[in-house]
Amino acid sequence: MRIHASLSEGAARTGAITKDSWTKSIRISGRCDQSHAGDILLLPIAIITFWTLAYDLVLVARWPAYTITWCFVAIAIAGFLALGRLWNRTGAIPGKAYQFHPAHLLLLVLGLGYAITALFVRRPNQDDVVYFHRTLTQLLDLHHPILLRQTSVDMDAAAFSPVHLATSYEMLMGFVAHYLGIDPLFFYQIVGHAFAAFSLPFVFYWCSRIFGLNRWLAAVGAIFGIVFLLLADKSSFGALLGAVKSIQSVDPAGWVGFSTLSGYMWQGKPIVLILFLPMGLALNYRFFSRGKSSDLIWLTLLGVAGVGLSNPALYLLPAIIGCSWIAFITLELFEHRSRDYLWRLIRLGLFLAIPLAYPIAILALLKMDIIPKPVDIHMLGPRYMPWREAVDYAVGGRADYLRDVVLMIAVPLLIVRGRSGFFLFFYLCAVWLFCLNPLLARVWMANILAPTYFRLVYLLQLPLLCALIGGAGSQLARKDRVMNARAQTVLALSAIVVAFVGSYHGLSVLPKDARQGVCWKSPREYQLLPANLDFAKAAGPYIAHAKLLAPTWTAGCELPLLFPEMKVVAPRLVYHYFANVGNPEEGNLRNQAEAFISGDRRFGPNRLKSFEPKFQQVIETGRANAIAAPESESQRVLATLKSIDPGWHRVLEAGGLVLMLPGKAARGS
Repeated sequence: MRIHASLSEGAARTGAITKDSWTKSIRISGRCDQSHAGDILLLPIAIITFWTLAYDLVLVARWPAYTITWCFVAIAIAGFLALGRLWNRTGAIPGKAYQFHPAHLLLLVLGLGYAITALFVRRPNQDDVVYFHRTLTQLLDLHHPILLRQTSVDMDAAAFSPVHLATSYEMLMGFVAHYLGIDPLFFYQIVGHAFAAFSLPFVFYWCSRIFGLNRWLAAVGAIFGIVFLLLADKSSFGALLGAVKSIQSVDPAGWVGFSTLSGYMWQGKPIVLILFLPMGLALNYRFFSRGKSSDLIWLTLLGVAGVGLSNPALYLLPAIIGCSWIAFITLELFEHRSRDYLWRLIRLGLFLAIPLAYPIAILALLKMDIIPKPVDIHMLGPRYMPWREAVDYAVGGRADYLRDVVLMIAVPLLIVRGRSGFFLFFYLCAVWLFCLNPLLARVWMANILAPTYFRLVYLLQLPLLCALIGGAGSQLARKDRVMNARAQTVLALSAIVVAFVGSYHGLSVLPKDARQGVCWKSPREYQLLPANLDFAKAAGPYIAHAKLLAPTWTAGCELPLLFPEMKVVAPRLVYHYFANVGNPEEGNLRNQAEAFISGDRRFGPNRLKSFEPKFQQVIETGRANAIAAPESESQRVLATLKSIDPGWHRVLEAGGLVLMLPGKAARGS
């Protein structure tokens, strides 16, 4: 592949944009890693990309779901053949010239230790029913086209969002588990989690090498990056969100920080935010530093794979590319480059339209309503919220702000230094200026929803900055350093240590609330609450094919993952699902019936009594043929059921829930 029209034959062999003018005009920093040995880490990105393209093709063509596999095989063969030709021509073969180094053993131990620790930590997340239930249902009938509607209810209802239907990661995990003969939910929540956690130190190492750290310092830096994720966020609300719907009188600041996200790395969204974004930043820097077509291809694959993993990649990956380009232009302006050189750099930036094409095309289709947007989104949160409140969600309190400011100044300017350091600093400035600027907050919130604005904070990539602290070793060890330079490095390290001590909130991996079930677990257990697992084990023969009315939080979110053929009367966001097919009354009816059986504390006794007719309507119309009520509400609910049909009776109690069935219900129905 040739990027520049005047690419010479020698440039084609090296992959550079030109052999002479480009190499002379760009003074490549000696600190930028030149080898491609670590690029083998990028191969899973190519696999996810090819799967995403195959999935999208089958989705649009409405072919049977099993054909994704054959399309993937065809696209992967063609894709790897094309990549092989590019790699052979440019010499950018992943893994080429790999040499074992003792630092790699440290990475292996670190990856295994982090992955094994993650297997023992229970962090249930009620979003899984939104992400993975459609996959579980699809696996029941692979000859059916990819499902486009809500799969957890027994009536026609919309999916969570049309863009969510375009994400392919959950379907990939389900298909791999299916062909390997492994429980899909276990493979998704446990095996996928372990693999992502294991790869984390290798990602930090690879990125640090690109920014100029040697092998030992990059490996030690990976430890610092992991330590950052092991430090708990200010609020434990994010870790407890899988167990309780709301926490009264709790400060939500920091409830979706990096540490909390790292506990959910079986989901596509944390993989994008914690793994893909630093890789994107490093690839951008390497592309601008060397101008090689292979890096442009990797950025393109990263963009497609990121969208296949999670929706935030649609705007976060373009943002990281745009801010990186602005940072590099600014860096060259500070070095007083000639006007001709800057124009060449601008033309180089135009090639970044290639990796931007896929996410920008989807955003454009959404904007033009070719991919139809949900009609009713009021349940997803407000249209606007104060800037500080939104940013606090991901950052935390004042001590956390101070810690992050120290990192963003000290690491690039006093530890990494040189062109790499200035690039990182200008990149962070660009993020604050164009993405986290309070004056532009309304524009962002109008396009990505106010409650998701906090995701722009992840562009700062604080874990990667911590990994780059390892570069201080080279600053302190260099004999040619004057005492003033060493003193600056020591001062930077001291400030970082003090900032971390002042913002310490505990360890993120420790249990948060054993009474709620957020505690240690066996590696063989799902990422589900013990109470729901106990109820599923006891009630499974009765509810596996039933229409179950259960408390939405948490049984209504987790039981469908264990029994994909079961239908839930009132799943999470039930109003949203029905409102977006023009049937909001159905959503209201089911919401009120669920509130009646769960005894929602937001409603007093009189209000709950007013929901009784709605509950009776749900039962009498056959929308529900099994009830799971909390033990404390079971007598009240059973009395109402008997007033409808005396045959309703209490069957069993487990996990704090009481199962009630009509008299005609038989075991296993």
